[in-house]
Amino acid sequence: MRNTYVFLVLCLVPDLLFAQEAPLPKHAKELLDQAEKVLAAGNTQFAQAEALLLEALELAPDNAQLNARMGTCQLNGPRRQQALPYLLKAQAAAPELPRIHFLTAYALQLNGRWDEAILSYEKHNMAAPFQDEEPLFNSAAKHITECKNGKLLMAEPTNAEVRNLGKGINSPESDYGALTTADGSTLIFTSRRPTSPNAKVNKDNLEHFEEILTSHWRNGKWSEVEPLPAPVNTASNDASVGLFNDGRTLLIYRDDEGTGDLFESKRTGDVWSEPLSMGPNINSADHESSAWFSFDRKWLYFVSDRQVDNVGGQDIFRSKWDDTANAWGQAENLGPTINSVHDEEGVFVHPDGRTIYFSSKGHNTMGGYDVFRSRLEDGRWTKPENLGWPVNSPDDDLFFVLTANGTTAYLSSLRPDGLGEDDLYEV
Repeated sequence: MRNTYVFLVLCLVPDLLFAQEAPLPKHAKELLDQAEKVLAAGNTQFAQAEALLLEALELAPDNAQLNARMGTCQLNGPRRQQALPYLLKAQAAAPELPRIHFLTAYALQLNGRWDEAILSYEKHNMAAPFQDEEPLFNSAAKHITECKNGKLLMAEPTNAEVRNLGKGINSPESDYGALTTADGSTLIFTSRRPTSPNAKVNKDNLEHFEEILTSHWRNGKWSEVEPLPAPVNTASNDASVGLFNDGRTLLIYRDDEGTGDLFESKRTGDVWSEPLSMGPNINSADHESSAWFSFDRKWLYFVSDRQVDNVGGQDIFRSKWDDTANAWGQAENLGPTINSVHDEEGVFVHPDGRTIYFSSKGHNTMGGYDVFRSRLEDGRWTKPENLGWPVNSPDDDLFFVLTANGTTAYLSSLRPDGLGEDDLYEV
């Protein structure tokens, strides 16, 4: 459901472009070669690759090649903001390196250094006037717009406080998709942390499988987390994506067939039922990733990248419950006011039934996914409103859900104070 963002583990440039540099000491070159092999093994090996590159940098701290490699390594790691000093050093030492201005600009953007990021993106455009074979590096113009948005939003912060939920709830791996019962006593969320010594790694993305965890508010703190038992959790990916207001109906993401579908499980006492598919009007041959019920349970809002009736990438759809058919009806796209040509994700429906919160990489985001709000007025959705800084940040901000009191929310975000990857935050 939540795909870890891999910036690109690449050889930035052929070694011949470093010919003007002093040759790397033999052992530093051996460490670099080892790190390259480890990086190719996936995100679970990040710590080993980082250690190898740090050791190499002790031998050649000013080497542009090593600093560029470490910068890209960090952009793929759990704390992307830490890439900046390495990329700045590589850019200063070898500004002719292809893509180095883009990579440095992105690291500056992640750290909210908007003006410097814009300047570096502009340098990238001047240094690389032709289309890059990797589409990511053709997106400088969009990133410049994001930086301008970020500068404006940060200059007028919204009236909100954002707090990391801390160790126990959060881990060095990705934690996201928080759901809470109406009384706030139970938290359900998704994590990629290994919950047992024999936890398996997903061969598709080389990370641990997603698992649904729960915690309870007791004596002024969250209890030790524990996985929801079978049949909710399986040996594959299982993610928490929605919870009905009675706290007894859980929406689950699974990718048993490889594409990703939505399922529903109901709780009786402390026992959750076998999750059942949401049906053919919700699940398609493409990817359905998250969903939320309206308060009256007459509508299901969900995210899909289906090709039919699609504005672009992942879009938000909704389907009405059909009492006669005892099934969800034909899905309808919320339209281009809500859905941009970029991805949308993590829709939440306010109890008033007319307000939605969702994350988007489009509209006036300041970088990655930002959280937006829109209302249905006279049959039309209003222009999405960015919730602003500090609710949103330069990196991904996702799966925003309000608690029953309306003054507190939870979201998932990648921030400098995080424990690693996505963390859960209270707003």
